[in-house]
Amino acid sequence: MASAENSKLGLAKQVDKDTLNATEGDFKYLLYSESAIAPQSNILPLDPEVGGGAMLRDVKKVGVSSGGGLAFVPRPETIGMFLHGALGKSAAPVAADTSLVAKKHVFTFDTDQYKLPYYTVHSAPGNLFGEVMKSMRVAALSFNWRAANFVRASAALVGLRPAPASAVGWVAAPDSGPQFITCDEKIQIPTATDIKVLSGAFNIINNMPLDEQWVVGSMDPDDLDVVSRAITLSLAVKITDGTLYNKMMYDPAGGVAWASDMFKEADIKLVFNSDVEADATALHIPYSLTFKANGSSGAAANVVWSAEPIAVRAGKTIIMGMTGVFLADAAPVSVELVNLKTTQY
Repeated sequence: MASAENSKLGLAKQVDKDTLNATEGDFKYLLYSESAIAPQSNILPLDPEVGGGAMLRDVKKVGVSSGGGLAFVPRPETIGMFLHGALGKSAAPVAADTSLVAKKHVFTFDTDQYKLPYYTVHSAPGNLFGEVMKSMRVAALSFNWRAANFVRASAALVGLRPAPASAVGWVAAPDSGPQFITCDEKIQIPTATDIKVLSGAFNIINNMPLDEQWVVGSMDPDDLDVVSRAITLSLAVKITDGTLYNKMMYDPAGGVAWASDMFKEADIKLVFNSDVEADATALHIPYSLTFKANGSSGAAANVVWSAEPIAVRAGKTIIMGMTGVFLADAAPVSVELVNLKTTQY
């Protein structure tokens, strides 16, 4: 019987859309909890026709792409590949603090905010067979967390024509490095103001619809063009007074009457550390993930917040759901990753 634990899944960046990465040493293989990345055939049934009878009479394959998703526990040495794929740009690493070994990587939108890299993906379910997915892009990347738990992630990928392949040479060990945990740093909005977060999610969405990529004379999508992007931060918060609720539901200035202004706050502290240190010298620098907006408060802030109606349940604590939507800005978002890698991602 084939075991799921014997499967392989790896990614490597391509130099451009049309050039498959065939260098095995470039691939980073992952540990993951579930995955469904596979060929996506565009199947066309023949139209019903008068006189054709009661049954479907024919079906054709008229196009092919690849796509799917995976869920995993992010790790410092490989999550940068996904951040680069989801956001588009990775600055050259710099020293974390004054460390001689720990490196800080900053991921942002590129100058062209529609630009994303392409990846080649290796997939071998149960190691029974292999598939190569060409020119895949990150359509979505989500980080989610609960108190006293690991930070977890999920990603959605979309790509061009897949092909069967031998997985015999796919021998690199998957990344089994440190994890990020949720019990080390408190979340603050704004910075220096703790909020009591029970759970949350940070979501990056890159909209790449395929419906306008099919061209006459080809069974392959022409490209994977990004047409829009969205970033949200959702939090479930234990509240002990109405201050934050009133700012989002009524008046962001703290008044007593409803106002049409939205509550804006982009000075956010959202940091997750590992219990393992990247630099174990006197600096004590942990592996870490830090999520940032444009850092402003008030009118200049690029995160607008709303609160969900509070559901009151017998025997339960009062919990408020709140969602921040990131708005357009010259630098709307950045994610900082501290690890040991001297390369960009």
